[in-house]
Amino acid sequence: MPDLTSASSARYRSRVGSGLYAHVVDVLGQEIIDGDIPAGTIVYADQLCERLGVSRSVVREGIRTLSSMGLVEARPQVGTRVLPPSQWDLINPYVVKWRSQGPAYVTQMKQLLELRLGIEHTAAGLAAQRLAPEDAAEILDRATAMRDAFAAHDTRRFFEMDAGFHRLLLEGTQNAVIAQLADTIGATLDARGHDTRPGMHEITAESVENHIQLAQALVDRDVLRAQETALRLVSRTLGEFEQLHAPRSE
Repeated sequence: MPDLTSASSARYRSRVGSGLYAHVVDVLGQEIIDGDIPAGTIVYADQLCERLGVSRSVVREGIRTLSSMGLVEARPQVGTRVLPPSQWDLINPYVVKWRSQGPAYVTQMKQLLELRLGIEHTAAGLAAQRLAPEDAAEILDRATAMRDAFAAHDTRRFFEMDAGFHRLLLEGTQNAVIAQLADTIGATLDARGHDTRPGMHEITAESVENHIQLAQALVDRDVLRAQETALRLVSRTLGEFEQLHAPRSE
C-alpha cells in the first residue's frame, strides 16, 4: 500500500494491512482512479484472481475495502461495478494518494487547498486557545525543522515535518471532526514530498516563514494572529499553485 509518512498513516496502514491483500487494493484503486478501469465496468473475482495471482478470499477483502471508499459496488450474481468519481470518498487518505499519483493531481491539489483555506483558518484560532503548551512547543520545533530542511534542500524531510505540523494543529483544536482531516492533509503533503511534477515539489522561503510565524502565534496563544497567518499561508500556496497551472495564452 502507499507509504503515508505522516504520523497518522499508521492507523490507515493497519486498516488495510500488507502483503497480497494490500497489493490488490493498491493496484485496483490506482487503476480505477486513473481511469484504466472506467466507471461502469464490471470486474469479476475470477479474472482478478488470475491477473493478480491471488486467492478469491484476498480479492473479496480487497473489493470490500475499495467498496468502503466508494470506488466499487459489489452486486450479488452480477459482479463488482466500478463507480464514478462522484461516489468516491475524496478525503480518504488512500483515494487522496491515488489521485495525487494520477492524471487528476492538479484538480485534487486545488480542491484540497480550497478545503484547507476554510478549515485551517478556523483550526488555527481554536488551537491557539486549546493547544497544550507542550504541543504548541512541538509545532514550533517542527516549523524550525522545516526551515532546516529547506536550507538543506531536503524536500522529503520538509514535507514530513509539514505533515506533522498540520496534524498537531488540527488535533489541537480538540474538535474530533476537524482532527479527522489530519489524515487527508497528511496524505496530500506526503504526495508533494515524493512528486516532482509542477506545483507539487516547490517550496518558498515565504512558506517557511509563514509556518514559523503561525507556530509562534500558537505558542503565544494569539488567536487573531494565528488565524491571519494560517489564512495567509494557505492562500499563498493556493495562489502559487493556480499561477503555475493557469492556461497559457498563445
